Amino acid sequence: MRIFFSFFIFSFALSGNAQVSGEVVSKNFHFKDGIYLHFSSFQTDSPDISWEDVEAVIITNPQTSLTVIDSLRWRKSGRAISIDSIWGFSRNGVPSIRIPEQEISKSLPTFAALKLRGKICYFTYPDYRMREVFVAAYNPLTGRPFRTGKVLREKEILVERMLSFETGQLADFNLENFKTWIADDSTLLKSFLELTPAEQQEKLFKTLLIYDDRNLVRTKERL
Repeated sequence: MRIFFSFFIFSFALSGNAQVSGEVVSKNFHFKDGIYLHFSSFQTDSPDISWEDVEAVIITNPQTSLTVIDSLRWRKSGRAISIDSIWGFSRNGVPSIRIPEQEISKSLPTFAALKLRGKICYFTYPDYRMREVFVAAYNPLTGRPFRTGKVLREKEILVERMLSFETGQLADFNLENFKTWIADDSTLLKSFLELTPAEQQEKLFKTLLIYDDRNLVRTKERL
């Protein structure tokens, strides 16, 4: 079963390079450029606001693919547009979605690019979280520790998240959640469960690629 699963991953990873046309949301699907006020606008690939109609002050970090929108105004009237009303946007075909304020320590509205598009979309962002770290105090004369313990300290981590293209649900990209999200593909799930926990963790993202290739999703028609 493990040999089969390895071939399974390899074969579908190659198929992911094939170009998909039409309304199928492939992993590199280019969305129409513009601003989405609602998740449903993203599903239909129908931006609510064109970039040509607004003046925006936008800062993007090319290393993290995070974007901060400092200000947004209608070009004709100069009236400000509430950034809180924005669900996401697309630039150069790449969509970015707003990270909920309670999930990130940044003070300004922050948007993360969807690095993988499909039935399950994937995105990441760095953030600072409190974590337990081991510390020790050393005797300067002997060089040996005389006190050790764990303390809470802020540490930068890479947050990995999933977005369901069908429902808009967000979840952490981890083994427990991923197994639940791919339960509708019983064949793939069965193969994945045959792996050891360490192998599952190692092949987690590759299996996501396979799932999206096997379970195609299309943009919805605008009502």
